[in-house]
Amino acid sequence: MRPWLIAGLLLGASIARFQGPSRLAASIKDTKTELLVYSSNGNDVGLLTKGSVEPLSFDTHLSVAGGCCLHPATPSLSPEGRRVAYVHLASAQPRREGIKIYDRDSHDEKDIFQANLIWGISWAPTGDRVAVIADIAGEPGHNLYVIDVTSGKRTELTSQGVLDLGGAQYTLSSHVAPSWNAAANRLAVEVRSAGAKAENSASSTIALWDIQTNQVLKLTDGVDPAWSQAKDVIAFFEPSRQKCFTVRPDGSEKKLLFALGTKGFGSKLSLLSFPVVWSPDGNQLIFHQWVDADLITDVYRFDLLSGRAKYIGRSEVQVVNWQETK
Repeated sequence: MRPWLIAGLLLGASIARFQGPSRLAASIKDTKTELLVYSSNGNDVGLLTKGSVEPLSFDTHLSVAGGCCLHPATPSLSPEGRRVAYVHLASAQPRREGIKIYDRDSHDEKDIFQANLIWGISWAPTGDRVAVIADIAGEPGHNLYVIDVTSGKRTELTSQGVLDLGGAQYTLSSHVAPSWNAAANRLAVEVRSAGAKAENSASSTIALWDIQTNQVLKLTDGVDPAWSQAKDVIAFFEPSRQKCFTVRPDGSEKKLLFALGTKGFGSKLSLLSFPVVWSPDGNQLIFHQWVDADLITDVYRFDLLSGRAKYIGRSEVQVVNWQETK
């Protein structure tokens, strides 16, 4: 079971009051480095720079009277780092959630999309589109959309919420946002076996979605895909969340990066959580290991060149994006 299912009814504090972001910010040595962080406990968003925590006081508030419907709604930082796409409650009755684009320079915001539930956003490397997983009334299952951030025009890639991969039926997972390749023409997504196993991560598969042809191909069994923008490889966890691999989009060169329980990589008793976050140069990544039901995680930085992990600290937030300012 995902930890957010337990923590989902708990309203989190603001990013500014968390201790974990301060430790993460203290670990940043480069003044050009920015991390977008997110707490699904309160749907709070913040930015970390060298030694600095910048809470973004967005009016998100997905939870309303009666405890409905706080849930993960992963935000995304644009490639140039000046815009943030995030989810907010647009209407309580009827239930509608929306995506807003916040401009850090002008402080302007605009709505580009609405749905009943929005689970995750991922900004295209070209900066002109976002990929979104959302639920819309009358359309079964979770669905995948690509939204033009200027016009708001949406393209729905899914059909009736069910995919056929090699004769097997799958549904789109709501647990992880889509991940773009550097060319911005393909998405890595997590799908799960349709039916009774749909919420069981053991049934998860990584699929590649060609958004130009709308063709979907199975890549490998696993969860939480994250496509490097610098190197054409996809990082993912095997379904038990004990090991992290990379693989090329053609399925070749599958490589074990690390496994829990080995030196420097934490206990096998706790699972790897959330997709890894690639550094802009593709030589490092940040990963999280779940600690408890309130979405507390131990955060590590892994160096692909040395094969070593460095413990950063315990945090109440998820690192979502790692960008370099121009």
